[in-house]
Amino acid sequence: MRSLVGPVPEPAERACSALRRCPRATLDPGTTTTMAPAPVALVHQVPGTSHLNLVIPTADATAIGSGGVRARLEVVDEILGGAAQGRRRRFAVVEGRVDQLSTGAQRHTATHIARDLPDSALLGVGSDSTLVRLRAERILLTDDDGVTDIAPDDLATSGPDPFTDLEGHWLDHLNDPRCQVVPRIALRVCRCLPAVRPLLVGIDRAGVDIELVDRENRVRRARLPFAEACTCVTELGTQLRLLAGGSRYPQDRAALRP
Repeated sequence: MRSLVGPVPEPAERACSALRRCPRATLDPGTTTTMAPAPVALVHQVPGTSHLNLVIPTADATAIGSGGVRARLEVVDEILGGAAQGRRRRFAVVEGRVDQLSTGAQRHTATHIARDLPDSALLGVGSDSTLVRLRAERILLTDDDGVTDIAPDDLATSGPDPFTDLEGHWLDHLNDPRCQVVPRIALRVCRCLPAVRPLLVGIDRAGVDIELVDRENRVRRARLPFAEACTCVTELGTQLRLLAGGSRYPQDRAALRP
């Protein structure tokens, strides 16, 4: 994975994180086939490539012939964990050709995926669900920065944020009313705390996203970058503590642990 440049992870990394979380996704074949839009239970990026393994219902996969079909994967990246659970933050679209693997190859691939991304959706592969492969040709990411066209090579050489799988647990912990870390961080962007408690709505290796409600009940988000990019949970705890006005070395090492 390429090193961090600037206070916000690059678009390819944000797209990889959205695809890995995959809270809500659909595979839409368009009008070129009789296949109906299919719900996607899991997205896994093949390491070192822009190819994506998708788990869809077997009933929806029957329309994919031996030559494959062109399709469009749409992923709505929602906040997982905390009081902001379910709110949308970005939208990723991947267009390309979908191929269906043999039953043996599906189960073999599912075993390898489970080592990196354990998920109950893999248990039904080969029976109730089917593992298909999407060869990405075009990737679009829509978020607060607008619409970004990502080259397949950039997706292949990037990867998800290292805290993608843990983000929901951190948001649950830090947005708990008993935790005072988020209000202290919010004082960096407002002189006095609003009546509505601020929410942490995003955590990555480069910084945090915080949501505030002003006196006119308008919701606004602010980005607070870390002083240093994080590579492990210990470093993340340190940077969060520094944003909250604390010291680099805590007296209680469990204070920021989710």
